[in-house]
Amino acid sequence: VEEWRLGQGAAARMRDAQFPILFKGSRYAERLPIGDMDVVRSFEPEVLKRFYRDWYRPDLMAVIAVGDFEGEYVENLIHEHMGKLTAPETPKPRTLYQVPDHEETLFAIATDEEAPISSVSLYFKQPIQPQGSLGAYRQEIVEGFFNSMLNQRLRELTQKAEPPFLAAGSSQGNLNRAKGAYILGATVEEDGILLGLETILAEAERVAQHGFTEAELARAKTQALRSMERSYEGRDTRSSSSFVGGFINHFLRGSQIGDIGFRYELHQRFVPEITVEEVNQLAKQWITPQNRVVTVNAPKKEGLSTPGEAELAAVMEAVDAEELEPYAEELADEPLLSDVPEPGTIVSEQRVDTVGVTEWTLSNGATVVLKPTDYRDDQILFRAFSPGGSSLVDTEDYLPVSSAGGIINGSGLGPFTPIDLGKKLTGKVASANASISDLEEGLSGSASPQDLETMFQLIFMRFKAPRADSTLLASNQARTLAVLENRRASPAAVFSDTLQVVMTQNHPRAPLISEELVMATDLEASLELYKDRFADASDFTFIFVGDLELDTMRPLVETYLASLPSLNRVETWRDMGPESPKGVIEKSVYKGMEPQSQSIFVFTGDFEDSRANRNDFSAMNQALQTKLRERIREELGGTYGVSVGGSNSWRPTGSYTITIRFGSDPMRVEELRQVVFDEIELLQAAGPDPEDLENVKEALRRSRETNLESNAYWAGQIAALYRQGRDFSEFWDYEMSIDAITPETVKAAAQRYFDLENYIQVTLFPESMKGGE
Repeated sequence: VEEWRLGQGAAARMRDAQFPILFKGSRYAERLPIGDMDVVRSFEPEVLKRFYRDWYRPDLMAVIAVGDFEGEYVENLIHEHMGKLTAPETPKPRTLYQVPDHEETLFAIATDEEAPISSVSLYFKQPIQPQGSLGAYRQEIVEGFFNSMLNQRLRELTQKAEPPFLAAGSSQGNLNRAKGAYILGATVEEDGILLGLETILAEAERVAQHGFTEAELARAKTQALRSMERSYEGRDTRSSSSFVGGFINHFLRGSQIGDIGFRYELHQRFVPEITVEEVNQLAKQWITPQNRVVTVNAPKKEGLSTPGEAELAAVMEAVDAEELEPYAEELADEPLLSDVPEPGTIVSEQRVDTVGVTEWTLSNGATVVLKPTDYRDDQILFRAFSPGGSSLVDTEDYLPVSSAGGIINGSGLGPFTPIDLGKKLTGKVASANASISDLEEGLSGSASPQDLETMFQLIFMRFKAPRADSTLLASNQARTLAVLENRRASPAAVFSDTLQVVMTQNHPRAPLISEELVMATDLEASLELYKDRFADASDFTFIFVGDLELDTMRPLVETYLASLPSLNRVETWRDMGPESPKGVIEKSVYKGMEPQSQSIFVFTGDFEDSRANRNDFSAMNQALQTKLRERIREELGGTYGVSVGGSNSWRPTGSYTITIRFGSDPMRVEELRQVVFDEIELLQAAGPDPEDLENVKEALRRSRETNLESNAYWAGQIAALYRQGRDFSEFWDYEMSIDAITPETVKAAAQRYFDLENYIQVTLFPESMKGGE
C-alpha cells in the first residue's frame, strides 16, 4: 500500500486516465500490475500464499551472479539455497496479454490541477521483434542510428531563442512483452502543445521525405564504432554490475548475450555496411496513421485551454500534407584550437609515495598531481580547482552572476556553439567542463589515452576562449520560465521551497527560483566574472588519475597548462553564509489532493573535522537508518522507505547536516515521528546494536575495498587531501580507523549530533487536512 501511495499524484492520475486508451482492448487497460488497493488492503492470507505458489516458482526464475568469486563455490550456494524449490506439478499457465491493433488514431488527453508542465507524445505501436539473432542485433544498430540522428536534430531546435519545445526525444519502448512502440515526445510550454506536436512530427516527416544526410550517418557511425572500441579496450577492467543488465535482458527477452569481443566484431562488420537509405526507410515503417496514439498532459487551470482531438488531428493532417525543406547544416572547418600555445615548463617534481602520486609545479605556479592506475583501461579523469568562487562577489552584485559558471560553460567554446562543438568532437572521448561554485572555481572531465591531447586543448580553451551566447541565454530563460509557470502547483515543489526558505532564512544569496531571478541574469557580467575567475592559473591544482603515463603527460602539461596565464594572486574564499537556523522549527505544508504525506527532519550543527569524527558520523547515520527501516517499514508498515543521510564539511566553517525523510499516510505522521525520536533517544542512551554496528563496519570496509579500484574515488580523495591540506598518511589508516568505531563512540556521536533542541521538521499534508490536522 505504501508503495502505491508513494506513486500517487498528478502524473499517476493522468496516467490512469490515459492507460485505458493507450492499452485499449487489453487487460492492462483495466488494472495496473501493482494491483487493486481494495484487494491489497483486504486479502486473506491464503490469497497471498496462492499467489506465491502460482508465480514464485523455479521455471519462471533466474539467479544471476557476477563477481570476483569461485564459480563452483557460488554455484553450490545457489543449489543449496534455491535447489529445494520445486515447481508445481500443474503450473498455472502464464498468459501473454496482447495489446490489440487499431486502424484509427486514438487520443488520450489528461489535465490535472497539480500538473507542473505540458507534454505531448505520439505512440506508434508495433510488434516486438524476436531477439537473439545476428539479424536482430544488426537491426538494433540501425534503429539506434535513426534515434540518435533525429534526437540530434531535435536538440538543435532547443538552441533557438524561442524554442518550439523545452525538450524532445525519439525512442523505442515496450508497452508490454508483446507490444512495442516507436515514441516521439516533447515537453512544452503550457500553451505550446500544438506547436510541439507540429514540430516533432514535422522533423520525423522531414526524415520520411528527405532522409538523413550522409554526414549525419558518418558521425553516428564514428560515434558507435568509437564507443564499442572503448568498451572492447576496457573489457578486462569492466565492472561486475555492467554485465548484469545484459544477462537480465537475455533471460527476459532473449536478447544477444555474446561477450564484448563478439559484439566488437559484429560492430566492425555491420556498422560500415549500413546505408543511409536503410536507416531512412524506418521513418516510413514506423510513422503511420495506424496504431497511433496521441497523449497530452497539461495543467488544469482557469484561462488555459487544452487542445482537443479535432485540433490535434488537424495539426497531424497539415504536417502529413506539407512539403518540407531538406535538413541543412553548416559544419565548421576550422580546427578545435587554431594556434598551439608556447609551452611553459615544469620547474619542480616530487613523489608522494603515500598515495602513489607525482606532483609537478609549473612555471606559472600551477600544481599538477598525477596518479597512474590500471583500474580501468582507456580512462583518464581530471579535476581542477582554485579557491575563491562566487564568494568573492559582493552580495549586492551576486544575483546577476549567480549562474555564471553554468551559463558560460554551456555556451560552447571559442567559435563553436555547443552543437558545433559536439559535432567537432565526434568520435573523441574527451571532455572538460568549467564551474564556479560558492567557494571555488574549477574544471572536471575525462579522456581516453588516445584523445588525451583533445582534452588538454579543451582545458586550455576553458581558460582562454570562453564563449557567451545571447541566443542560448534567451533559449535557456524561455525554457526555464516555462517550467516555472506551474511549478507552484506541484506539492513536491512547494514542500521543497518551504524547506529551502527555512534552512536559508531568506538569505539574499539563496533565493527561491523565480521569474525575477531567471531574468536577472546579466550575460556580460557573467562573462566578466568567468574571465576573472579563470584569469589566474597560479593557484589552480590539476589532478589526473587513470590510464596515463608520465612521459606522455609531460609535454601536454607543459604546452597546455604551464602556458596558462598567471597573476600570482593570493586569495581564498569568503564565508558569505547562510547560517543554519537555531532552535526547533516545525512547519506544515498543505498542498495536494492525494492522501499522502512527506516528512523531513534536519539536524545541523558544528563539526570538528577528523577521520574519527567522520567515521563515527557515518556509522551513526547508517545504524539509525537500519533501525528506522526495521521499525517504520518492516514492523509498522508505515512507509515504503525511510532514509537517513548525513554530510559534513570543513568549509566555510566546520558543519554537518543530517536529514531523515519518509513518506506515509497523513494520519500516521505523528505516530511515525515519535518512532524517529524514540530511536534517536535510544541510540543516544544505549548506542547501536552491536550486530548492526558490525554490519555497518563491514559495509564501510567493503565500500572502501571497492572504491580503491575506482579512478573516480581516487580523484575525489586526492582532491580532498590537497584542498584541505590533510596529512597524506591518514589515507592508509582507514582499516584501523574503522576498527576504532565502537558502540560507545557511535553513542557519543548521537549525543553530539542529534540535538533535540535544535532541528527542523517540515511535513507535507494534503490540502483537505488544513485547519483540521
